[in-house]
Amino acid sequence: MPGYQFIQDPLDYSSRLHHTSIDSYDHLKAEDLRQAAVILASFLLNAANRDEPLPRMPLPTQPTPSDPFEYPEAD
Repeated sequence: MPGYQFIQDPLDYSSRLHHTSIDSYDHLKAEDLRQAAVILASFLLNAANRDEPLPRMPLPTQPTPSDPFEYPEAD
């Protein structure tokens, strides 16, 4: 499945508190959790019920052999 990024609101989420031992459930905001759950559920429902598949990046091809020590010809 392609990756999607759901941006987190930076409110009350500074770099000092980024996933440390002081993470706790008392920082959770119920209304924000409800909104995020509704957005994610609606996205997944719409993605699952699409008529065509989600767009995908093309598969990578075989790398072209090259010489990393080759210098271009001087003009």
